[in-house]
Amino acid sequence: MKSILIEPQYAGTCSYWKLMLDAEFVVFDIHEHYVKRSFRNRACILGANGLLQLSIPLESGKSQHSAFKDVRISYKEDWQKHHWQSLLSAYSRSPYFEYYEHHFLPLYEKKPSFLLDWNLDLFRLLQNLLKQEIKFELSAIYKKKENCKETDCRNLILPRNKNYESFPAYTQVFSDRMPFVEDLSILDLLFNTGNRSVDFLKQIRLNTHF
Repeated sequence: MKSILIEPQYAGTCSYWKLMLDAEFVVFDIHEHYVKRSFRNRACILGANGLLQLSIPLESGKSQHSAFKDVRISYKEDWQKHHWQSLLSAYSRSPYFEYYEHHFLPLYEKKPSFLLDWNLDLFRLLQNLLKQEIKFELSAIYKKKENCKETDCRNLILPRNKNYESFPAYTQVFSDRMPFVEDLSILDLLFNTGNRSVDFLKQIRLNTHF
């Protein structure tokens, strides 16, 4: 794929990153109407009791009538502390968490007003840690599907969708007590496999057909 149009996500799943790495250029749609029940403000990790969904609370901007760029984060509850404690609980025993945690902690101490800023800060950090230069830009206007020059991948990577034909297994923190769970947040892959993360991403076979 030459160029794709996709939404900015909270860290993003492994298949989300595979999709971006396979593209020559990425356009993040920031003018789309906000979509509920997506990975835009959610990340799925694996804890001692199974799947754990981290969700960023939003203010009234979560309405589907608001553009993504205008969606504001709510700080009525200390979600950053909760998310960080969840990451500590899930990954403190992983092989690479100690190596990476000082990169992530400052993000969980900042309080950006907009979800877009949070997602982009995390994207840039992950891109650097994965040592992958993904060429990207932010959309200037809303693009209807029929007028889109890029391959439209918006709403392709959703919690209810299985986006891959095959997915490589790697050792997860709680592999001794539960089966392997595929396509979690890229954070799970990074903390468990470190600098081998991209090798695993390359092995994913997506079931997308354009």
